[in-house]
Amino acid sequence: MLSPFAFNQRRVKATESPIVRDIPDGTYVELVASLCGTRMPAVIMTLLFLMVGALSVCTSKDIALASLVAMGACASVARLIVLIRGRRLCDDADMPLVAAERFERQFALTYWAFAAVFGLFAARSYMLPPAEWQMPIGILVVGYAAGAASTVAMRPYIVVPSLIFAVTAPAAMLLFRGDANASVSSLCLFALLTGGLRSARQRYRSQSAKATTRHTFARQVKTDHLTGLGNRLALAEAFETNARPERHGRIAFHYVDLDDFKPVNDRLGHQVGDSLLCLVADRLRACSNLGDVVVRLGGDEFVVVQINSDSDLDVERRRLRIEQALNGSYVLEGHSMNCAASVGSSRCTGNNQTMNSLLVAADEVLRRRKAERKIRLGRPPVDTGSRKQSDAIDYASVAERCTDTYSVAYDMLGDAEAYERLAVTGIAATTWESAPDGLIETDSPSWRAYTGQSYDDWKGYGWLTAIHPDDRLATMEKWRETLHDQQAVDAEYRLKGKNGQYRWMNVHAVPMRAKDGRIVRWLGINVDIDDRKRLELKNHIESFTA
Repeated sequence: MLSPFAFNQRRVKATESPIVRDIPDGTYVELVASLCGTRMPAVIMTLLFLMVGALSVCTSKDIALASLVAMGACASVARLIVLIRGRRLCDDADMPLVAAERFERQFALTYWAFAAVFGLFAARSYMLPPAEWQMPIGILVVGYAAGAASTVAMRPYIVVPSLIFAVTAPAAMLLFRGDANASVSSLCLFALLTGGLRSARQRYRSQSAKATTRHTFARQVKTDHLTGLGNRLALAEAFETNARPERHGRIAFHYVDLDDFKPVNDRLGHQVGDSLLCLVADRLRACSNLGDVVVRLGGDEFVVVQINSDSDLDVERRRLRIEQALNGSYVLEGHSMNCAASVGSSRCTGNNQTMNSLLVAADEVLRRRKAERKIRLGRPPVDTGSRKQSDAIDYASVAERCTDTYSVAYDMLGDAEAYERLAVTGIAATTWESAPDGLIETDSPSWRAYTGQSYDDWKGYGWLTAIHPDDRLATMEKWRETLHDQQAVDAEYRLKGKNGQYRWMNVHAVPMRAKDGRIVRWLGINVDIDDRKRLELKNHIESFTA
């Protein structure tokens, strides 16, 4: 339910959404969407109410009872209409917050209306002389209360009044009858009401907490840990959401790269460099429009996704706006510095364009502009994009020069436990390294050869896109815990090969430390364990069925 536009971080005016909630918006939208799961219970309750209502009216000939049955039928039909109209809305993974609030209000009004009419119908039936046809009504009251407590518990402010409306009136009427059987039935209904309210509250707390945790993890997976912007996953989600055929030409990428950022880290330290990146992120947020997506790919590279671009001229204006916002002086931690940025832009114009092709096109424009800037300043142009790749360690080439693959892994990781495990499970499928903060900045030919990802797809947190969607959250959380604890990690996930098939991998990563104990990089190795996992699954199934 998390929208990719959440990473823009631009605030909507309070008047646009005056409702105050104690849960995040993503959790709220998910809980509202759960109301659409009540379609079948609503149909069943409507049919049973009409059947029991028709029986009671035909038997009692009571005009008031008939009127209540008619009103209840109208309320039920209205509720079904709301559910049918909201079906497509609830199936949308990115349901807008305003639409969720509107749907919830409509659902609540029809749900309350039916509950109130149903409670009056049951109470009116118990006002008449005791008869056998009243027994189905009691069963219906109990069934309605149990169904409401289980299906609508995710929205307490809807289910609580509904239970009170539906149960209190008939329970009170039974109590006032005065006979023992009616009094016992009344006490049972009140006990059922109390238990239902308590159960609904507990279920809401439990499910909302789980949903909030899930959305928090989902957001972390799509968030750059340093700047709070989106990462490559957020970029991919924004592109997939907006690059629909009817929107071709409306989405544009602005690739941003800071000029001479490395000397800042070298002269003033990485802490100052990180602070500068955060200030750059703030300026990118400020100069973006509502709905645009701002992401950090890694290092000093950012992308601004312009969601609505009317023309090439509009794209060029936005590019100049970004450059003007970033070029200038920055004051941080007692240091004042001037920082310039180069921006390359590309616009989606055809059906076959991919996110990567747009990035490549924007990066090519960026490189030309960076080279032109250096020429104007009297400095020779530098290929800013090839440095990290040329400095990369080609572990696959290293392995080809060694006859003992296990010793390669052992020398690379410097970890006896990894060596012992590799000696049993097999040869590494991929090897890789990351910066101390966990960001992938160095190329891994073996990873790209296995997954088919390009270097641009792989860097930053882009590697997550090659991991099975069901394993991404757990993998990201495990990696964050590893970075926090600064200890070796051992995990398993399914990795997609360039043939499109997922295979189970065991990943082991260890920190490489300087003499002072500071982590200078992480080294990792992936081992294919798919055959072993499939054998374990087969044995588990056989033992279960035996």
